[in-house]
Amino acid sequence: MKPVVPALILALTAGAAHAALAPQYYQQARDEAPNVIVLDIAEVGPPAGDAGPCLVSGKVHQVERGTRYRNGQTIAIRVPCKTPKAEIPAGGTIWQDRAALGPGKRARAWLDNAGDLALYQFELLR
Repeated sequence: MKPVVPALILALTAGAAHAALAPQYYQQARDEAPNVIVLDIAEVGPPAGDAGPCLVSGKVHQVERGTRYRNGQTIAIRVPCKTPKAEIPAGGTIWQDRAALGPGKRARAWLDNAGDLALYQFELLR
């Protein structure tokens, strides 16, 4: 067996811990989300334990899609987040690093009409 094959297998299985669904499902969630906003983060609540939903609150910086939100609106979103010592089970959840989230950061969120993330689609921009 060539050394490239084990390296390829390792690379494919290592990524599965971060996202267990095929990439096209996450892309489909982004494409079909009725609301897409850019959020200026003001506050991040801690998860209950080492991993769980963090309440990320702030103001809508920009509405990229949808009519539910408006620029300057204050909102709060539940974002799956984890601490460095969290033991994350296999699954489709995309976990955000709690330490990376914080006031002064900006993020893009793909939201359903109930105000929840569409298949965990949340992207830290800065």
